[in-house]
Amino acid sequence: MKIIDRQTMLQAEEMAFASGISYLRLMENAGVAVARVIRETVDVKNKNAVVVCGAGNNGGDGFVVARKLFENFATVSVVLVGGTPSTHNAKENFEKLSGDIKILDYTKFSDTCNNLILNCDILVDAVFGTGLSREPDSLITRLFGIMSKSSATTFSVDLPSGVVCDTAEIKTSCVKADYTVTFECLKPCHILPPSNEFCGKVTPVKIGIDEEIIERLPYVCKTIDKPTIRKRRKNDHKGTFGKGLSICGSYGMPGAAVIAAKSALRCGIGILKMACVKENYEISAISAPEAVLIPCKTNGGKYSLSDFSLLKEHLNTSDALLVGCGIGVSQGARELICKLILESTVPVIIDADGINCISSCIDIIKQAKAPIILTPHPAEMSRLCGKSISEIESSRIDTASEFANRYGVYVILKGANTVVATPKGETFVNLLGNAGMAKAGSGDMLSGIILALLAQGYEITEGVKSAVWLHSTVGDMAAEKLSETAMLPTDMINLLPDLLRRL
Repeated sequence: MKIIDRQTMLQAEEMAFASGISYLRLMENAGVAVARVIRETVDVKNKNAVVVCGAGNNGGDGFVVARKLFENFATVSVVLVGGTPSTHNAKENFEKLSGDIKILDYTKFSDTCNNLILNCDILVDAVFGTGLSREPDSLITRLFGIMSKSSATTFSVDLPSGVVCDTAEIKTSCVKADYTVTFECLKPCHILPPSNEFCGKVTPVKIGIDEEIIERLPYVCKTIDKPTIRKRRKNDHKGTFGKGLSICGSYGMPGAAVIAAKSALRCGIGILKMACVKENYEISAISAPEAVLIPCKTNGGKYSLSDFSLLKEHLNTSDALLVGCGIGVSQGARELICKLILESTVPVIIDADGINCISSCIDIIKQAKAPIILTPHPAEMSRLCGKSISEIESSRIDTASEFANRYGVYVILKGANTVVATPKGETFVNLLGNAGMAKAGSGDMLSGIILALLAQGYEITEGVKSAVWLHSTVGDMAAEKLSETAMLPTDMINLLPDLLRRL
């Protein structure tokens, strides 16, 4: 699905108008679609609904919602913010409201309105649309505070009021929605922090714009959608599903290597060759008996350049390489990773300490013969590009895209709404996953899944996107089964068979 900015959405509406659909019809369709989502989410019959409407077209959508909820037997009150409607289409829909719908001006009856908002069952936010650029005044700021305190199920129309559509900035205060119903496509504010925290569950709905128009629109990025996992044929064998080399773990960090290995094995890799320092040999053999172990020489439980010849021998017969999970940051590890990057002819996935090791000599990746896939979290991304974590979080899409383009690599910027950027300029955002995945080991699991898919011959963009989707989806399964607080990466690995069986 495309993610588009405000100007592109306006362009789509103009194109729809030119094709014969009036703006009034688009507004009617938008309000009807929002009301439908509300009815599908909560019972509206005999419930108290308050629709808070601004003076612009977002308020006009809200008037349609109010009318449709009333027609479905809700008791409806409309709160006007900014007085009577200021646009022609909003005025027309305001005039269609039934006399049985209570209409109150917030500037005149703020106490009464606040009481209605705090005690209603369904609250609809239709104050500001995508065009907000100014700071809300103090009265509206207080109103948003009341709306966010309401115990009602809150629905925002298009986006939570107080949010800036394209930048995800919050103007002083904004409504915190349980659900946001947006039109045709997602907008940047639905996926970027800090505003994504206020959107709740976001549902895009069609409002009558022809699909051919949507297809022609430019976009900020696309979402990561459900992948197609390849089916196995009767005569396939372990060689069919590739060989992956994993160089992970160090003394005190065996879990990173084991988690990466087990997730790769669960995702169908034919042969996993698992390097290990001698201190981790026993736990690796017990935890991942299906892996082929490669015992390495060690220097205090860490890899070093002296391991290169042995590892290069195994790399020569591998289809993908993973390096970095729990490897530690040392001069020896840095030298080894740089040498592997320069020598590998198969895709190289660099995660965690692998990223930290090369951050001081990052130009080495420009000399790679093979595709490079980097999987940083924001702190690691900060070391790579020199931006602060707050700068990265406020521009996740641009940060990942710029780095991928500059260095000719694939970047998986992890976190809420993980971003995948390719060296071809494509950018994708993941909408799944949850805060329960924010535990040590979760990133190691993702890297293992990527290794498995690339070793099996998935095209890199396809493989990386599929891995992110599998990782986040199984994370949601674990959260549902065990809770976000209690779930562990090992629980997610154990649920991979249930997920893969469904695909």
